[in-house]
Amino acid sequence: MVLLLSVSCSEPESDDYMIRQQIDILQEAIENHSRGDFMAVIDQDYRDRLNPDRKALQRMLQGFFFRYKDISVLVSHSAISIQAIRAEAVSQVVISGGQGIIPDNARHYQVTSCWKKISGEWLLNCLEWE
Repeated sequence: MVLLLSVSCSEPESDDYMIRQQIDILQEAIENHSRGDFMAVIDQDYRDRLNPDRKALQRMLQGFFFRYKDISVLVSHSAISIQAIRAEAVSQVVISGGQGIIPDNARHYQVTSCWKKISGEWLLNCLEWE
């Protein structure tokens, strides 16, 4: 009798794939008004042109959630460039929101996100949008 053993080795997820997953988490967190899920992806040293730190970003996000009852986020394309423990993703993003069922505000942005790999996890370190 011959016994065959199958050993499955799972490939580690690529950095590109992990960053795309984090972008998906951010998108879903915004649409679900989940500040905790959103902030779980944010690096402790986060900075952007409007928010000098992580706490300011959290306050801005809370105001955004308060202002818009319904929010939709569409990330149509992300080009990711990775260099060791740093990465940059350039995405085309459409955000719409409103107080009721029909959005009263929609905008298109080119978003550049900076990522930092910490203990094997990619965290958002900065954001720029046009």
